[in-house]
Amino acid sequence: MDREAFVYKITEIIFKHFGQYGTDSVKQCVRELVKTIEPQKELLEGSSEREDKDTAIITVFGESKPGIVAGITSVLAENNVDITDIAQTLLGKNFAMIIIVDLSLCSKNFTELKEVLIKKGEELGVAVFSQHKELFKSMHRI
Repeated sequence: MDREAFVYKITEIIFKHFGQYGTDSVKQCVRELVKTIEPQKELLEGSSEREDKDTAIITVFGESKPGIVAGITSVLAENNVDITDIAQTLLGKNFAMIIIVDLSLCSKNFTELKEVLIKKGEELGVAVFSQHKELFKSMHRI
């Protein structure tokens, strides 16, 4: 599966389960994401534990409109977070984005950064989820 198809598949699963950002389907969504990610594990392997602690995966989804990418990436820039990879896709009017970031120079701790991203997401009308790469890899092993 190429990168675009991978992002598209993850987006399909997120919208299928969250619809209007409901939280009851989180566990099921994670299970499906893990199954989808299984063939793509090479994207998450090959880095040291130190790199994993400094790397996070941010997912954003909601109804597409101008300013989502700019809004989220400006928060990252303001906090000295380096974007190492970014992909976005549309499913009809629905927008999804996955960002892999380097937190090694971040001016906030990860919890504070997550809160700022969630707040910005609320302003933009999108949901934002952030997790360390090591947690993402742990979920992948489950």
